[in-house]
Amino acid sequence: MRSKNNKRKTATRREEKWALILKRTGLFLSIIVLVTAIVLGTYLISQAFYVRELQVSGNNHLSKGDIAAIIKIGRSESLFGLRLSEIDQRLRSNAWIKKTYLRWQLPGTLIIDIEEAAPKALLDVGGEMLLVNEEGLVMERLQDAGTPFLPVIKGIDPRYKKNMSEAMKLISALSAKNIVGDKQCLEIGMDSYGLNVNIDGEFIKVGFGQYTEKFEKWLELEPELRRRGIPIQYVDLRFKDSVIVKPLRPEKDKDKDKDKVKDNNKERKIS
Repeated sequence: MRSKNNKRKTATRREEKWALILKRTGLFLSIIVLVTAIVLGTYLISQAFYVRELQVSGNNHLSKGDIAAIIKIGRSESLFGLRLSEIDQRLRSNAWIKKTYLRWQLPGTLIIDIEEAAPKALLDVGGEMLLVNEEGLVMERLQDAGTPFLPVIKGIDPRYKKNMSEAMKLISALSAKNIVGDKQCLEIGMDSYGLNVNIDGEFIKVGFGQYTEKFEKWLELEPELRRRGIPIQYVDLRFKDSVIVKPLRPEKDKDKDKDKVKDNNKERKIS
């Protein structure tokens, strides 16, 4: 009887021991799984707040790679650490970008919606044509000979921002009056008195400022000049209350003036 009882006690102790071992093993494994889940969850959550993807919309000329190269943001940067105002400045430093709309979205996405600028003029620099935007900033060298008609700016150094700005204001005023689209040739230049413009062979002295008002006067006068068929050397719009029209003198009148000068010289020699 004692031997049987001892065997039973021994078996019970073994079972209790194994049960305790299994219990401790299960608890240990549970802790490992919990810690792993916490670490993995923390990692995944933290990754959601880092830049993992760049979404770009509104871009036609610039590629997504171009945008990424401009903003220079790495995947290790935190979304919370991004200064959207700085990114906006970097983007708008490119002449092709007019406006930007920025926001970040979880998980790890920076969303950039851009409004691209449109070429407004061609800048002739030593025979090389450059596209410029409405602010007078150089966008790129002209590559495609099939570019639609644009006004041409000549004789203005793009480094002189004030002169470029005035030229673009003049182009804007001409566009508002539908003068740009209706003409075959429109060239803007700079002289000592200010801006001038050649519109389909008509040379107009413009000066600076009040471009809309000046060309309203010219639009009123132009039909009458065309009706009369008077050859014009130039039109001067620089004066506030008047428009000066300089007729082109016929060659025979010029010859008469030359003969008069010769006759006067002869008379002076005789005397």
